[in-house]
Amino acid sequence: MSHRTIRSVEIPDEEQGVLAGFLKLSDLALEGLEQALRRATPTLDTEALISQLRAEPTLADVSDLTEVVGTLISIAGTSYSAGTNVDETLDVVIKSIKDGDIVKLTDADAEILKGRLARLVKSTPVDIVAKASELLRANDRTFQSVRIATDLRPIYSGDNLTVAGGVIIHQFSINATHNGRRETTYYALDSIDLQALNAVISRAMKKDKALREYASAATTPILSPSE
Repeated sequence: MSHRTIRSVEIPDEEQGVLAGFLKLSDLALEGLEQALRRATPTLDTEALISQLRAEPTLADVSDLTEVVGTLISIAGTSYSAGTNVDETLDVVIKSIKDGDIVKLTDADAEILKGRLARLVKSTPVDIVAKASELLRANDRTFQSVRIATDLRPIYSGDNLTVAGGVIIHQFSINATHNGRRETTYYALDSIDLQALNAVISRAMKKDKALREYASAATTPILSPSE
């Protein structure tokens, strides 16, 4: 298998500030964060994950903990999706910050920052959550939300436009992201289509339940945003 490299990454201004904040963490807070991450149970539920970390007393004063953890997961996810190792990804991340105008880093600061990030990004829970997140997004389109609007459409007859009947139409709309952009697709359904859709969803729910039971028996944790 050939080894891939990553040449550049685009880091939002606010995320560069979060990254620079790792330099300001006290050694005690850094050690506490590292230990808390090692003990944490991987989950895609951000609030649940942060709640676990907040149990570490040394992190009480870290006000931007959600952004800190999100940045670590983002770096790990970038490394995983690009097929590169974490150290190479961090080299590119640090270079991107140094080449920018948002944060000023000396060479010494850059080395310290890379070392601190490496300690945290390589923790098992961060790695698992990052990979799970990337796998969920590794599709042409990612589901966001759904809505069904139901209407009665009249059927007119004759020159006097007498209402002679009607049809019920269910406008099924799916909101998704495609190449980083939100898009909405609309489908017109009748009652038979709704029954077919409901049957397919019911079957999928049964499959989901069966797979979760199988995973539980195999002691394989399932990550999902609700857990």
